[in-house]
Amino acid sequence: MTTADAPVSPVRSLQLANRIFHIPELLHLIFSFLDKKSNVSNACVCKFWSDIALDTVWKEVDDLIHLFSILQPISLEMYGTYQFEDIPGVSDWARFQKYARRVRCLRFNSDSRDGAAEAVLDEVARTRTSIEILPNLRELVWMCHDLCDLQRCLLFLHGRLRHLTVPMWSDLAKPSPLLANIWARAPNLHTLRLHIDESDMQLFDHIQVIAQNLHHLRKIVLSEFHFTSEVIQELSRMPNLGVIEFQHDLAMGPGNPKNVEQFAPVLADGAFPALYDLSLTARIDDLERFFQSPFAPVNITTLYVNSYARHSAAEVQSFLSTLSQECKRLSRLHVMLLNKEINQTTCTEDEQLSFCTLQPLFAFSDLTWFEVIHKYPLRITQDEMEELAMRLPSLEALELNPEPLFTRNPTLDLEVLLPFAHHCPKLRHLGLFVHATGFEVPSARASFKRFHTLQILNVGTSTVQSPKAVAAFLSLLLPPWCRLQFGITWTGRGTLEHRSLDLNTLVELSEGVDPWEEISTLLPALIQVRREERERTRALTKEVEDLRIRTRLVRDLAERPPRDSCIIC
Repeated sequence: MTTADAPVSPVRSLQLANRIFHIPELLHLIFSFLDKKSNVSNACVCKFWSDIALDTVWKEVDDLIHLFSILQPISLEMYGTYQFEDIPGVSDWARFQKYARRVRCLRFNSDSRDGAAEAVLDEVARTRTSIEILPNLRELVWMCHDLCDLQRCLLFLHGRLRHLTVPMWSDLAKPSPLLANIWARAPNLHTLRLHIDESDMQLFDHIQVIAQNLHHLRKIVLSEFHFTSEVIQELSRMPNLGVIEFQHDLAMGPGNPKNVEQFAPVLADGAFPALYDLSLTARIDDLERFFQSPFAPVNITTLYVNSYARHSAAEVQSFLSTLSQECKRLSRLHVMLLNKEINQTTCTEDEQLSFCTLQPLFAFSDLTWFEVIHKYPLRITQDEMEELAMRLPSLEALELNPEPLFTRNPTLDLEVLLPFAHHCPKLRHLGLFVHATGFEVPSARASFKRFHTLQILNVGTSTVQSPKAVAAFLSLLLPPWCRLQFGITWTGRGTLEHRSLDLNTLVELSEGVDPWEEISTLLPALIQVRREERERTRALTKEVEDLRIRTRLVRDLAERPPRDSCIIC
């Protein structure tokens, strides 16, 4: 027996295990998946584990009362405010630094009990022994409703802060000295999120101050309707700005659609030198003129467009054609056409998108992600979908209008999945609108390919005829990890008015959810059964091949002539 083959003694195994659990990177990874209570227990195991576990426990703080109770006990007074039971001293601050240096993210919300911590924060400001209370803080989220609370966020600002979320409202002066103070104290911000409570608030003056002070800013996030022509013009002067993004979260502010009814920024030479990701809400024709204008940001790689106006298919095709000519580096394109006015009986032909509308996509050499949303289903055939899959083999995500509001007369069935499984090997996310019967299985089952990388199949508002048959069909194509997604996202975009749907439409779409819920319940078990079938088939095929080889060898030996000669020594 060699040394390598010798059995490992129990003592040696224990030593190896101890060495493994003293690898800091491994412990950091393990502890990151545990809850706070478990990591508090881990911090009590040994000194080595304590440092790593405490880093995880205090990495993100969303309770200021809990954090500053390390200084001195904090009690709730009879008037509903929190106060220190004793004034923090130098020794208290020395003890606090052991935990303060571990905080990377701090979240404050005046609607929580933190809103009653004014006296605590004021005492912290008076007694602190260093300017930087949380010296390694990288992200600060400070949500409040008045100037006094906003002013207290200055306590935690310093030059190493990278991500900041703050509110804005009309009470702030133009330009606001307080906001200018915030930008001056955190000059190296990379990401700025502004929650704007009032839809009619004019941001131009504030954006000017931001552009003058935050030269290192790489990403700015606002609510949907605040990227007006004037704001875009001012942002275009920022040298390092790479991402302009809006979010649909109403908590960031409602916004006013009238602010973007006309979109015509005038850009100067050298505009947007670092921009690569752009999100805008505007009319399609305005955006087309924008990208055709001098100094437009044609080097972007990601474009997300929202439009709530009515557009013809010809306008959409013209817009895509302009993008294919001007923005040749686009790899991700999202076109969300969110006008909800529909003809309840038939599709409006000049508005309905077709294969011809999408043909300009073939000119994008780097396109890996395309999404389009429209109220009417696409007018497209199975053969055209086959061509689309063949022409765009590098796609990683494709959302071809899976959730139209008008669901009558679909032109596709589940067979449309086959060309994408065959021609798009990198596809991870696929969204389509189909009429699913489950009886589209081709006769030659061994001839079609399965999806190997697909993670999400979005069927949106697709209709179902036979849930069991559909589940059986999908189990032939989908991998075990693929998640079925269905339903609508129309109610999650725009203002409150945009998020409301006609009651009849909403009832009709809701009725289509139940069959897909049944399918999603059946699918995992069926996929597992198919997988076991394939494994058994492979094992039987291998066994048959082995028997065939053995039979051939036996036959060859039987047919070989006997040796009659003898050898004389």
